[in-house]
Amino acid sequence: MKDPSNFPLWLGIHVAHVLNVPCRDFSTPVFPHVKRYPENMTAVGTMMTAERYDALPREEGRNWELLDGELIEVSSATPRHNRILAQLTTLLNAFANARQLGAVLPETDLAVRKDSRLRPDFCFFSTKTWSKVDIDRVPIAQTPEIAVEIISPSESATTIQRKVEAYLAWGVAEIWLIYPETKTLMLHTSIGAQRFSEGALLTSAHVPGWQLQIAVLFEKL
Repeated sequence: MKDPSNFPLWLGIHVAHVLNVPCRDFSTPVFPHVKRYPENMTAVGTMMTAERYDALPREEGRNWELLDGELIEVSSATPRHNRILAQLTTLLNAFANARQLGAVLPETDLAVRKDSRLRPDFCFFSTKTWSKVDIDRVPIAQTPEIAVEIISPSESATTIQRKVEAYLAWGVAEIWLIYPETKTLMLHTSIGAQRFSEGALLTSAHVPGWQLQIAVLFEKL
């Protein structure tokens, strides 16, 4: 049995509802011995400092990102999401490693700015940038050349736009937003955005010689 001290607050809330315990009485935990996370971890839109976010337990921090000091909930990835991610990271990683072009890094917190911690599905660092990364510490302070986000239906357009703006302001050269439902990819750079459909070919100046047929991302899901 798992140590009950590791149960997150949301589980306690769920049990309270099942047992018909009024939420207003939740100041007394259903399990008095269970460790409770801070109350401000229960609602999206709550403000938090980067220092406090960085100190969150690993299992709890995975459920959130910090954007302009605001906690943003991260939904669990679907099998479709993970298959697309595996396909793209495998292709790019194999090409980059063979030519020593850089490193592909999945789901790692980035210190995008003083009050933001974003965790793209993966990012790409050139060899020069990667040489400066402390591979034993998070968040990473160095700016990747490419950040990739696979968009879920639950993500709001406003949040996506805020993330893109934060990445660009931090100096990320390319942001790839992948939309599984429409089988498209949006490329954002400092000069604008470009849409790639299934029949299009994606290239990047930061991965010389590499190219991707967009349709490949959505094959054999």
